[in-house]
Amino acid sequence: MGKNPFPASLPSERVKGVFRFRFEQVLNVRKLAEDQALQEFSEQVRGLELEKERLRSIRGEKAAVLAELMRRQEGTLQAGEIGLAFGYIRSLREREVAQAILVAGRQKALEAKREELAEAVKRRKIMEILKQKKFDQYWKEWNHRESVELNEQGIIRFLKRSGDEKADHHL
Repeated sequence: MGKNPFPASLPSERVKGVFRFRFEQVLNVRKLAEDQALQEFSEQVRGLELEKERLRSIRGEKAAVLAELMRRQEGTLQAGEIGLAFGYIRSLREREVAQAILVAGRQKALEAKREELAEAVKRRKIMEILKQKKFDQYWKEWNHRESVELNEQGIIRFLKRSGDEKADHHL
């Protein structure tokens, strides 16, 4: 909630000590759930990035082997060397496909965690909005009571002064 909901005319410590949000524990649980979802989401992001880096590495290795094969093609290549190179490239392609499938799975898992996090944020915000509404209601009622009390005190002082003036006139 960033901003101080307490007016400057009233010390916030005084109001904070009086206002009680009856669902504070629910709000705290929802904050913890949001923190947990954020942590899990961050772990998923790190995992996805690691798998993407592995995929880039496989693709880079495959490109390097192909480039080396093309470079060496200008000279003399034996059939055995070509067979080994193509076998290695085929192996790299299989690893690439498997890694791409793994990355896609991680992306789906990340999206699921993103949705969980969004839901946790929404649930926390609902409770914070409720808390702010309850505080606004409390503040309005507190101001009303304070106003009524000040009015009553003013009336009492006025009546006392009026009574004192009448007593002075009788002397």
